Amino acid sequence: MLGDFVKRVVNGLVLLLAALTFFLVPIGRKTMAQHVVAIFSTAPAHEAAVDVAVAARRAFQRAGTAVAELREAHAKGKSDESGGGGAP
Repeated sequence: MLGDFVKRVVNGLVLLLAALTFFLVPIGRKTMAQHVVAIFSTAPAHEAAVDVAVAARRAFQRAGTAVAELREAHAKGKSDESGGGGAP
């Protein structure tokens, strides 16, 4: 019980140290957070984000269509089985 508590405290301290390093320690002239912002605020990054959003939207639409078709086929198969009249 005490070991789990100590483990959680140590993990929390490591996370805090990593966050402080990410936001406060410069790598060259910028911190890591500033580097990430600079990378993702470029025009190619915005274009890539738009392309990913369009591709995701298309994938969800295709998946929705496929699920609807499968449900329809499943419902049709069930109605065929129940309307067959049984065994000869």
